[in-house]
Amino acid sequence: MTLTGPLAVFKQAHPNVEIELHWSPADDMARRLRAQEVDLCVASQPIHADGLEWAPLFDEAVGLAVPLGHRLAGRTSVMIEELADEPFVTARKGHWIRRLLDRLFAARGLTPRIVCESDEHSAIADLISTGLGVGLVPAIARRSATQAPGAWIAVDSADCRRQVVLYWGAGSHLSAAARLMRTTVTGWEWGVPRG
Repeated sequence: MTLTGPLAVFKQAHPNVEIELHWSPADDMARRLRAQEVDLCVASQPIHADGLEWAPLFDEAVGLAVPLGHRLAGRTSVMIEELADEPFVTARKGHWIRRLLDRLFAARGLTPRIVCESDEHSAIADLISTGLGVGLVPAIARRSATQAPGAWIAVDSADCRRQVVLYWGAGSHLSAAARLMRTTVTGWEWGVPRG
């Protein structure tokens, strides 16, 4: 998970602060922030809603993951048009990676051939590595200790990227703990691998 580093640092510095994590679609995140049901939200897709403030955390390339031995495995880049007939393993509708996949294909008058939808990132990577299909994977996944075997190929499209952003309610009165968490997350050196 992207947040494990800053969460670990925060918990070590503030062991008595209780943290709850919730996974939600972007629309639900916006509603929950405005209703002050949650303090902060990290999103991999834009949340288009009034009443929110935000800070960018990082921007990264999203590439194509293929199993070892796949016809594209030795390539350094691939065009979306070359993927028209490939079977895709991806997330369900509403998830940022599925929105990106659908948008990239629609911009070229194509529809991706989806053979599996999953909410589990590790399951997607495992299913790709077993040869079920190919899929879009963010660059940060390449640095994961639990990375499934396979090849990561750059996608020859300037908009095949994700921007990870921290959101909070505009004018909301964040607790001291929430403000400390916001400072930890926004101050994190996202591009620096930590061991």
